[in-house]
Amino acid sequence: MNGLNQKRHLLVVLLVGLGMLVFLSTRPKTVVKKEVQTVQSQKTDQHTSSDNQPHILSSENTKILNGLKAELGKSPDNKKILSQIAQLFLSESVFDSAGVYFEKIAENNGTSKDWTFAGDAYFQAYNIALTQQKLEKFAEKARECYQKVLAGDPQNLHVKTNYAMTFVKSDSPMKAIKMLREVLDQQPDYVPAMMSLGGLSMESGQFDKAIQRFENVLKVDPKNINAQLGIAYSLIELGKAPEAKNILNKVLKEDIDPIMKDEITKTLNNLK
Repeated sequence: MNGLNQKRHLLVVLLVGLGMLVFLSTRPKTVVKKEVQTVQSQKTDQHTSSDNQPHILSSENTKILNGLKAELGKSPDNKKILSQIAQLFLSESVFDSAGVYFEKIAENNGTSKDWTFAGDAYFQAYNIALTQQKLEKFAEKARECYQKVLAGDPQNLHVKTNYAMTFVKSDSPMKAIKMLREVLDQQPDYVPAMMSLGGLSMESGQFDKAIQRFENVLKVDPKNINAQLGIAYSLIELGKAPEAKNILNKVLKEDIDPIMKDEITKTLNNLK
């Protein structure tokens, strides 16, 4: 179907709705946008790439990056400069490279917050990886960083949820479900874990169960756009287009990302 195809709408539900990335909370964007930006910059940063090809950033950001790297050469452990470089890569959704610089900060400072930032960046790189090799690589990097956090804070729900999700595309997907259930045992109304389980139900074709899980999210957070989208697209898969259209039309009236709005509009047009 046109609009949000199954791969894309699963990504929207699984990732956009989770609100997992602390350092991205001030610049919301959809996974659809991230996919587009990632495709536009497939060459990987020289610090994380197997082919040593740099990312193609915008000309303005390339100049800024060059300047920051020159400063970093004089002070390799300067947290402020490392953070600026990481944020620069984040601004263009180059999450693997951002992870490299956040990891450098964490290695120098060792704080739970810094390791979380590094893990979150690698986690997002994992989520949009286009090859199995990169997927496995970034999943492992995210786990390494998250393990540093969990060693000192084993009850960190944000990190436990993301850590669990790194096993979804592995040889042990049930490990993800087990860990997510443990999170919900600890806090039954933790929305990111609830959303994750709903997304996993969609991915496994259990759309009725997905709807139930997203409805449970709405009991906790009635205005959760992504839970509404999860229900709508599950309804489409179940052949209940009229019900789905009602939900999507309501979502369009909300203040949502323009690219997401465009994709939902395409889906609605396709359902006519």
